[in-house]
Order: sequence, then structure tokens, then C-alpha cells
Amino acid sequence: MRLAKETKAPTKTKAPTKTEIAQDLAEKIDAYLKRFEGDPKINPGKRLDKDTKTWVPAPMGYYGARAAGNRHRVWIIYVTYQGGSYLSVEDAQKYLAWLAAGNIGTHYRALREMTK
Repeated sequence: MRLAKETKAPTKTKAPTKTEIAQDLAEKIDAYLKRFEGDPKINPGKRLDKDTKTWVPAPMGYYGARAAGNRHRVWIIYVTYQGGSYLSVEDAQKYLAWLAAGNIGTHYRALREMTK
């Protein structure tokens, strides 16, 4: 008795959906934001005023910073109590490339610099 050879149909790779792309971008951007928030050189928090010997709040750039992807966009927040912004997938890709190039800052600054 001969067994018939099993032939496998070539599997097609499914293109990622916009939601999957947005989630992937958000994950990567979120890692940068967490690093910025935790680095005292980038995000000093408070500083000690040596003259008055009191703690003085420094300009805070990141507090509860995070990014999340949903549907066809990426939501970014830098300071928890100030609300966030939505970026299109295309703008999120530009912002991530800007961060990957070693830049530090918000998407507002990144996109402004790219349009100059």
C-alpha cells in the first residue's frame, strides 16, 4: 500500500493590519518614553536650591508617559494629568525614526523639525 504524498499549499503571509502596526509602533515609542521618564538627566523632577535649601520643581517633561496603539492611530501622553494626542500611523513612524536617530523630545518637536 502506497501512501500518497502530502503536498502542502504554500502559506500566504498575512499583511499586518493597521491596528497591529499601530500597536507595534506604540510599544516601541512607549519604551523610549519610559526611558526618558526614568533618566534624571532628561527628566530631573525636583532639584535642591542650595541658596534657600528647599526643593524646587524643575520643568517636568515626562510624568506617567506612555503610548498605546489602537485602530489606525497611536495615542501618546507625556504628562498624565495633561491629556494625550493621537498620531496617525504615518506620523508615528516618523516620530519613531526621529527617536531611533538619537533625538529626545516630543512628537510636536519632531514633526516640526521634519517639516522645516
